[in-house]
Amino acid sequence: MRNNRVTSKGFTLIELIAVIVILAVLASMGVTFVVKTTASYQSTQARALLVNTSRQALERMTRQLRIALPYSVRILNSGQCIEFMPIVAGGNYLNPIPDAANGASATTQIAVAPYTSVTTYGAARHVAIGALNSDEIYISPYISRAAYNNTSTTTLIQLGAAKSWQRNSFNKRFYLLADPQAFCLVGADLHFYSDIPITNTSVSVGTGASIIARNVAVVDSATAPFSLEMGSENRNTRINIALKFSRSGESINFTQGVLIRNVP
Repeated sequence: MRNNRVTSKGFTLIELIAVIVILAVLASMGVTFVVKTTASYQSTQARALLVNTSRQALERMTRQLRIALPYSVRILNSGQCIEFMPIVAGGNYLNPIPDAANGASATTQIAVAPYTSVTTYGAARHVAIGALNSDEIYISPYISRAAYNNTSTTTLIQLGAAKSWQRNSFNKRFYLLADPQAFCLVGADLHFYSDIPITNTSVSVGTGASIIARNVAVVDSATAPFSLEMGSENRNTRINIALKFSRSGESINFTQGVLIRNVP
């Protein structure tokens, strides 16, 4: 009798286990690849956002500091704040003003060449002429600064009171200034303050702040966030900014210098 049965042959247990192990290894490698790729994308995205945020903050600070009167810049709050007064307008006055050298009588008016005001960063509140350091702007008797009374003419500056200045500008230049402003590192936030009373000797950081950036710190414990290299009649003022910005586990250090052109 002939046997017509066909013998069926399957996988052995060892073969099944081997296949399962191989598939598990491949799956593990695939998952690891996907996880690393996702983490790399998230890290790249976080770093791009961090760079964008920090650059926007620094560009704003640079833009505003560059239009400040050089001798109005000073470091306050133990190096945590940099205060300045934005230039709203500038130009030339026509005749010598009363000063300590010529002994002329104090006056409330100064005839000037026509000028244009730019109120992007504040309205004109003060007049500065011939300043050579910040004390002449901020410390009584304010020998190089006077209160400004707004007038409808751009050929005459009206002062709040009769004024005799410390000195004439050798280029006969005047500047109209807004109230003091400041950038401050407060905790882990970078703040901006405007309309600071000019008689304040420090920045009150409790209220009235605009937040420029969060998660900001000093680059290292030995470096202040702001430092100043004061200029002179023939040298520009330099502001040094050293800040560390952080986001989602990423951090980046920025050290930047801002030059303020001195045109006495």
